[in-house]
Amino acid sequence: MKRVLSLLPIFGFVCLAFSGVALSEDKYPSRAIELVVPFGPGGSADLGARCYSDELAKVLNVPVNVVNRPGGTGIQGTTFVINGKKDGYTLLGATDTPLLIMPVISKEVTYDPLKDVIPLGRFAHMSSLIAVKSDSPFKTLGELIEFARQNPGKLKNGASGLGTEAHFNLMVLCSKAKIKVTTIPFKSGGETSAAILGGHVDMSSSSVTSLGKHVKAGKLRALAVSSKKRHPDFPDVPTTTELGYPESNFAVWTGVFAPTGVPKQVLDVLAPAVEKAFKDPEVMKRAANMSMELEYVGPDELRKNMESEIKVIKGVAQEAGIAVKQ
Repeated sequence: MKRVLSLLPIFGFVCLAFSGVALSEDKYPSRAIELVVPFGPGGSADLGARCYSDELAKVLNVPVNVVNRPGGTGIQGTTFVINGKKDGYTLLGATDTPLLIMPVISKEVTYDPLKDVIPLGRFAHMSSLIAVKSDSPFKTLGELIEFARQNPGKLKNGASGLGTEAHFNLMVLCSKAKIKVTTIPFKSGGETSAAILGGHVDMSSSSVTSLGKHVKAGKLRALAVSSKKRHPDFPDVPTTTELGYPESNFAVWTGVFAPTGVPKQVLDVLAPAVEKAFKDPEVMKRAANMSMELEYVGPDELRKNMESEIKVIKGVAQEAGIAVKQ
């Protein structure tokens, strides 16, 4: 009996020790987080994620690993996150392409962006450019449009996926201008930039983040920026709105999302951490250097924005004669 009693304190200590381990494992986060970018390297989503991931890791005190899962203009990577574990260790770092445009125009989308993901915050938005090589004969968008009218389908346009904001803007512009170009899709903005710089396509409609540095370097000529107002980094480049195509001005934006089903206590950790990382001065400086226009939007407001933007995109697509998913 005395022997049993003497073992009780040891047993109690062991139980407490295991209990402590369980509690520490239950505390979120306790291990690395995977931030899935549904596009290849070098595009807006990838550059944005790598811009803030290190700071997010510091705030959460665990590694945040950016993982590229390209395919289907962002659909595959987005679907992977939505169908994955709902424990907060797999997040989505995406642009609005797979969340707003593709659900409207692609039958391949099986998810509902308003039901299957939870917004944690929007980081920044980026206008898209219509650009040609610096030695191209086209000096203005008007000249390019006139050539396209006379030569339907001859111009080859490079885009980082079919259905991205930049490609969507171009489809709307082509519909309004009554022209036809042949779009060659690539997996990322980096590949798109390489294609136009290498002369494999005649023009490119892609984000300012992907093409802007080459415009600044004098390798590309920007004919228009798809926006309501001129971009601060390219004040001499006219907007599509100025040039008579106000419907062709959707901006790319990037943010972080969790799959629906992640526990509230985990979301309560993630949302403020994302905001703090996005607003870090060094992160903001890096983003501005890539021509991103910083615009933090919180979870609730972002969800409302998504609801209204989907309606607008659907209306513009129908008006422009672009097939809309029923």
